[in-house]
Amino acid sequence: MSIVARWQAIPPVWQDALTATGVFVFLLGLPASDILAGMDRRAAALGPAVVVWTLATCVPLVWRRRAPLTSVVVTGAVTLGALSSGTVVSPWAVMLAAFSAAYHLRRHRIVLGVGATTWMLAVAALSGEPMAPSDVLTSAGLAALPISLGYALRLQADRARATRLLAEAEAERAQAYERNRVARDVHDLVGHQLSAIRLRALGSRKAGAGADQALEAIADLASEALGQVRSLVRVLREDDQPGLSHLDTLAARTQGVLPVEIALDLGGTSPSPQVQAVAYRVVEEALSNVARHASAHRAEVRISATGNALVITVDDDGPGGPKTPREGNGLRGMRERAARLGGTVSAGPHGPRGWRVRATIPLGES
Repeated sequence: MSIVARWQAIPPVWQDALTATGVFVFLLGLPASDILAGMDRRAAALGPAVVVWTLATCVPLVWRRRAPLTSVVVTGAVTLGALSSGTVVSPWAVMLAAFSAAYHLRRHRIVLGVGATTWMLAVAALSGEPMAPSDVLTSAGLAALPISLGYALRLQADRARATRLLAEAEAERAQAYERNRVARDVHDLVGHQLSAIRLRALGSRKAGAGADQALEAIADLASEALGQVRSLVRVLREDDQPGLSHLDTLAARTQGVLPVEIALDLGGTSPSPQVQAVAYRVVEEALSNVARHASAHRAEVRISATGNALVITVDDDGPGGPKTPREGNGLRGMRERAARLGGTVSAGPHGPRGWRVRATIPLGES
């Protein structure tokens, strides 16, 4: 575990206490280093008064996170008290408190800046030296330095947090989209296979076929559906989706009960796997709807490349229906698939009898 990770694992209260302790040791270490260097005139800097005042300036750092303004005000006031009594105390504790307040405060940063500038001017006045205009500017700059740094780090932290939340939201959106895509695939696949099983059973009963033959055909269809569902759940990749070359197999499942005629006219165009997958699912769902809801005797599928779009048309000779169809899961799923590639899907009565589903999908890459 890295040092940063170890530090972040410590509770915030203990972090603040350790910070205050570290600052206290550092401030006492400054005059001690001068003494070790042979500068005996600095020996008075480690007297009892200095230790007590330094400790008093560091204690408010313990609540620098919970009460930022209180921490910086108390630290500044104690430091001014020490200076007014003739005890020299380092201003580092005040600068750290101002930096921390600028980082943790969401408001009152202007008040903090004005207060820090006033504090710096008071410190300069306590020195007893006459102040020039440049000294005022220097004091204001020194006051603004820790506040500007704390505010800049706060902005960086907020930006990093916003970026992380955006990335998490995008990941959740992608997961939700993937769940919806899988749900549509399962709906289309299972719905079509169940419709094919129903048609096979009805066809066998009308033709007077033996029960063994009908059950064997139904078992094959169920086995195929189960295999496709397992494959879909196991591998969720676009290149595993069916394409236009699978349409003949799709049509063969309903032959004998619902004859399906398929006509492809791509004109030398080779649609992308994504476009082919959407076209296949549109045809699959349209044929499933014919089998479930229409008393049709035949269906016709025409797919052609027109301009820069693939046009899919599925017609049947059923009794038709209302001009404004009720949008169920199947039609909604077709529209969502097409819209993902910038396409459209329409459905409604066609001619005196029959129903038409038409989808237009751009041939460009998605």
